[in-house]
Amino acid sequence: MRSDDVAAVWIGALEASSDRDAPCDFAAMYQTWFRPVYRWIRALGGPGIDAEDLAQDVFLVVQRRLPGFDGANPAGWLYRIAQRTVRDHRRRAWYRNIFLRPRDVALDEVASAAAGSDEQLDRLELERRFYDLVHQLNPRWRNSFLLFEIGGLTGDEIAQLEGIPAATVRTHLFRARKAMIALAASSPGNGVP
Repeated sequence: MRSDDVAAVWIGALEASSDRDAPCDFAAMYQTWFRPVYRWIRALGGPGIDAEDLAQDVFLVVQRRLPGFDGANPAGWLYRIAQRTVRDHRRRAWYRNIFLRPRDVALDEVASAAAGSDEQLDRLELERRFYDLVHQLNPRWRNSFLLFEIGGLTGDEIAQLEGIPAATVRTHLFRARKAMIALAASSPGNGVP
């Protein structure tokens, strides 16, 4: 998605959120907010997450809770629902991985469909290592970092979503970047002797 497209989506979403006197219509909310919610889930969920399914889960919650929503700050409301949906998905995935995984399949013996694609494997390995480092960050900093660096949101947009001052977002970003540098330097396989 081009940056112009992203800006247009955000401008439309923010304009829709500023019209607080309008009744909360599920179809309009879905149409306006699906793409931003999808991007937040991609940013918060990391690699291997099924963002479309989780976005649909978010809107199932929205449909259920919409009658009780006061219309103030739909971006923040949707972001919190998306954040909790991703958190719950991770918890369920951990449980499924530990207790429900098949024990008779050795992953090393499974043939890859993309065998011979070293560049793709290298990219996936770097992405996995990046998210391993990200998950070691302080959770208060992590969301701001992911939404800014991966989701492409501005500091003001993150502040509005999280309900915190923009200066706090900048502090979170500074601390998260500093911690990421330290984590990357201390992680095995970073190329530093």
